Amino acid sequence: MAKYLILLTKDDKNTLEMALEFSKILKMSGAEDIKICFILAGIRALNKENEEYNLIISKHLGDIKNLNINIYACEKCMLKFNIPEEKLIYKDKIFSYEEMNKLVDQGYAIITF
Repeated sequence: MAKYLILLTKDDKNTLEMALEFSKILKMSGAEDIKICFILAGIRALNKENEEYNLIISKHLGDIKNLNINIYACEKCMLKFNIPEEKLIYKDKIFSYEEMNKLVDQGYAIITF
């Protein structure tokens, strides 16, 4: 079965909405595992101080949890954009660049938004 690592790289509400919807559709259509990694400027979408992004994430969070889609936050990007862990609206795991190689070795395809 297919496994996907979706990288959300942009600080953009429409891209966030599209990535979340896309991940749910992939999972509902039979993907074995989906991980969404908020990376580069995309990490800003997880900042709970940004109300517009919080509304979008909150709208999808129940479905994402029910579908066992994991949300990862990039550790280096959190540092770069000064977003401490306690300011994240939600995350399943703090992610490092080194883990990306491991996931690719495990058969994950990378999709970038």
